[in-house]
Amino acid sequence: MTEFEKTVDYIVVGAGSAGCVLTHRLSENGDNRVLTLEAGDRDKSFMIHMPLGVGQVWHDPKFNWSYESEPEPHADNRRLFHPRGKVLGGSSSINMMAYVRGNHGDYDRWRQKGMAGWSFDDVLPYFKRAEAFQDGDDPYHGSDGPWKIRTTDVQDPIFDSFFGAIEQAGYKKVSDYNGASQEGFARLQVNAVNGRRQSAAVAYLRPAMQRPNVDVQVRAHVNRVVIESGRAVGIEYTQDGKTHSVRAEKEVILAGGTINSPQILMLSGIGPGGHLSEMGIDVVHDLPGVGEDLQDHPAIGLEYTYKGNSQFHRDLRLDRLTFHVARVKLFGTGMAASPPSSLTGYVKSRPDLEIPDIQMFFRPMSMSARQWFPGIMPGAEQTYAFRACHLRPESRGKVWLRSGDPRDSVRILNNFLSTKEDRRVLRESFRIMRRIGMQPAFDGTRGEEFAPGAGVSEDDDDAIDAYIRETLSTVFHPTSTCRMGIDDRAVVDGDLKVRGIDALRVVDASIMPDIVGGNLNATVIMTAEKASDIILGRQFLSAEAA
Repeated sequence: MTEFEKTVDYIVVGAGSAGCVLTHRLSENGDNRVLTLEAGDRDKSFMIHMPLGVGQVWHDPKFNWSYESEPEPHADNRRLFHPRGKVLGGSSSINMMAYVRGNHGDYDRWRQKGMAGWSFDDVLPYFKRAEAFQDGDDPYHGSDGPWKIRTTDVQDPIFDSFFGAIEQAGYKKVSDYNGASQEGFARLQVNAVNGRRQSAAVAYLRPAMQRPNVDVQVRAHVNRVVIESGRAVGIEYTQDGKTHSVRAEKEVILAGGTINSPQILMLSGIGPGGHLSEMGIDVVHDLPGVGEDLQDHPAIGLEYTYKGNSQFHRDLRLDRLTFHVARVKLFGTGMAASPPSSLTGYVKSRPDLEIPDIQMFFRPMSMSARQWFPGIMPGAEQTYAFRACHLRPESRGKVWLRSGDPRDSVRILNNFLSTKEDRRVLRESFRIMRRIGMQPAFDGTRGEEFAPGAGVSEDDDDAIDAYIRETLSTVFHPTSTCRMGIDDRAVVDGDLKVRGIDALRVVDASIMPDIVGGNLNATVIMTAEKASDIILGRQFLSAEAA
């Protein structure tokens, strides 16, 4: 029997998006004692909170786990980058701040797979409860939630060229892809308001940390869930070189995300029995689905050189950039007050589809853009970029242990491009980007195609496929490694309880039955909002009430 240092009611493992919401909601009645453990540190850096600072924190090992996949067999055996937030707020503190819910049909599909209570009508009230939409309240948005959202208002002449080009290419402009219909192109909705990133830590965790019944520990690396007689009774974690054990009177809730939650389950003896035995871990519960069914959005891009000078590049001149940073600090306005990517869109790879299967992004600059000053600091090549991802890939990957050491990162295999349909959709994504990029609206701006260049023709499937294999990445939306379901390989049930273990749940992106069509952060926030009502036994919000 484990000797515990103290007892709380709930232990939340991970202070990412889901963990911040859970900490806030489970503690708000003042009765429940909540301990939240975060392996990363506090979110003190101003670069986290300034929207333009995303480029600085993205690759910083203080804030990012920076995982890599195994060699991908269908992508020229390249290892793919997998960033994950390692700081209060998790990935919501380092991501691109896109507020996207996915398609209504995604959640109705979950319901059709047996997940009662997870249809779009069921989850819409929780999207709305979370949200303080700065553009006003309507049937699809909330106005008084903790999480501030707005439509980006960045002004750049190239945006007019983009919207002109999409109309010339036969696509439509829409005002709200999170409203009645997703299909079309629009300005991005973002969780960045008044010049500050609205991370889950800012929106949910900071208010909760003021409560006497909340304890948030940072630099706390969880080693395992303590299981006794088939029940999760606590957590063992290491902090500053010392190992601690804390008892959970009510529940342990894993909110570590798609990479870390299955790792903790396996380290605790819950997962594929054969694999755990190979790692020298005693099998507590043989649950083969743990770590399986990994899904993500594979993506490719096209870049064009500017003909002339880009506004974004001009603003990166060191003296101007210094002014913009001062402006955002003092007034919360200006170029640094918004994330760099401001436009998105949803299209179909073939007309007979019911819902879009491709998401596109447009950036007025290259990801290699950097500050510059004449004669002292050279600037990067001036380009603008299209990016497209496949929203519902058929390929499935997995996450599994490298060893039984909690400090060893897991092994990740996406298995992208393993099906004919996945290759077809990305091939069509390439053609759609090229078609939009070559429209007359870009004639005054478009220089040469920087990547891949005219050598890759849209009529040459083999050349396109080779380019896809050489350049494919993810858009950093991993899901489903602790999948919710009613089949034997599901890890959690519709109440997010781990099958076969009492008092243990998983609440994060890993529980999605399958991946939704868009950026994931809003869906994770919604999931945690709904999970808090499930855990506390509250009556669910109704669609009518929403």
